[in-house]
Amino acid sequence: MTSRARSLRLTNARIYRSAWDETPADSIVVCDGKVVWIGAADVAPAADETIDLAGATVIPGLTDAHIHLFAIAHARLQVPVTPRDAPTISDVLDLLGARARAIPSDKWVYGAGLDENGLAEHRLPTRAEIDVVIPDHPVLIRRFCGHVAVVNSAALRLLGIDDATADPEGGTFGRSEDGRLDGSAKESAAELIFRAAPPMDRNELTAALRATIADSARLGLVAVVEAAVGFTVGFDDEFAIWNEIRANGDVLPMRLGFMNQLDPAEAAARGLAPTQDADWQSMTLKYFADGIVGARTSAVSEDFFDTPSRGMFMRDETELQRVIAEAHADGWQVAVHCTGDRGIDCIIEAYEKAQAGRPRADARHRIEHYFVPPAGGLARMKALGALVVTQPSFLTRMRRSITGAFGPRADRCYPGRSVIDAGVTYIASSDAPTGSWSPWDGIADAVSRASDSGAPIGQGEAISVREAIHSYTVGGAIAMKQEDWRGTLMPGMAADLIALDRDPFAADCLPLKETKVLLTMVRGAVVHDAMPQFPEWRSGAASA
Repeated sequence: MTSRARSLRLTNARIYRSAWDETPADSIVVCDGKVVWIGAADVAPAADETIDLAGATVIPGLTDAHIHLFAIAHARLQVPVTPRDAPTISDVLDLLGARARAIPSDKWVYGAGLDENGLAEHRLPTRAEIDVVIPDHPVLIRRFCGHVAVVNSAALRLLGIDDATADPEGGTFGRSEDGRLDGSAKESAAELIFRAAPPMDRNELTAALRATIADSARLGLVAVVEAAVGFTVGFDDEFAIWNEIRANGDVLPMRLGFMNQLDPAEAAARGLAPTQDADWQSMTLKYFADGIVGARTSAVSEDFFDTPSRGMFMRDETELQRVIAEAHADGWQVAVHCTGDRGIDCIIEAYEKAQAGRPRADARHRIEHYFVPPAGGLARMKALGALVVTQPSFLTRMRRSITGAFGPRADRCYPGRSVIDAGVTYIASSDAPTGSWSPWDGIADAVSRASDSGAPIGQGEAISVREAIHSYTVGGAIAMKQEDWRGTLMPGMAADLIALDRDPFAADCLPLKETKVLLTMVRGAVVHDAMPQFPEWRSGAASA
């Protein structure tokens, strides 16, 4: 005989059923993982337990439809060399040097979070500069985007890379004017280095990944899509660690979806097929069409404003379109990293060809980033039912790159308003660790276009707070094909919700980026509780 599921009432709150709710409730009852009632406290049904939310604001839980949890966890085991940690190249080298002195000379020194745009010198450190400070240990620094590596001479020797090594397809090794390697590598050349370097301790990495998942729940995320299993250290190693976590049997504090960085034949060889699941979903294959703005490797149709280049594709366009058609035919949702308009146009065409060759209802293929929109692209995306998955916090994180790469054309970058107005599903996400891990930074930048860190970029592309939060609630669920059962707080929907220290929809709302998540509930269970005993936050004191 099974026991009856216990019910829980949350009351004394301002509860929005969705981002569009203009008459919020003050109480909600959940049971067996679902919302069973929502409305006014004086007519609320009885419940086994009650939580007084002391005036907090409740909204549906947020989904980050494009994040790299594995990369965040991986970076936690490395020396942090972000501009916040090290504002100059000398500071970067000091931090790495300290690690080198603490470990044997045959051990690698790993650094993560490097961003030359935040360094005083506005450039990457060179191989020669690292060699002076760390001559014996191999050094590998990962740029925050994951598309660029910087190494020293000891690392190059161990990897068998020298001045005569040719650039691989879809990547380049940086060189000085005399043709010698300068220690930098971009795109597939960087990937080659990342894959060849010795792995992190597996137990430490697994623990860091668990901690990263828990910390994501504290930010208000109830679901995420891991945006490329294989991007950080290779598919099989990452896949094994993820499955180790799953096999342990723990109930994780969020719902997970996975993009697999595999060709269809590679997926089939591993016994993988598109699978939808409420908690552990694997229905997407991920590809990279072009590079990134920061490295000037985005495939664009006009020269960059500051560089006589139009970027590159990561693989032959015809071959990429063929692989996408195969994935489509095999029933996969396809997600493609595209930043330049030339790359985006190629992928829209690939989706059109795939659909024409094998019509599929509701494929929901995705374009990740959609940084530089091609002319007429949104009308074609709407016709396909394809999704734009964007990262608004890039407007702050990459301000110098965006303005440098595009000059007066920067206002066209990272469209928001025009995507929504075209009738295309707009989904905001983080791409952390490249973008800000906090969804509140993304929501705020989608609304303000990063005006708090300088002049707004493309002010005409700003969207409303309600639209931004909708993109993280219903929008994220749409990306995972789950909007029919989660993303809003109506009877019968999943009891995935968050309580906040402010009402983001109020006209006098305190700064969105400072939003504190007081409580996170997933499947009707509280997975994060930071409710203060004495709620000073109601007057704004706790968020100052």
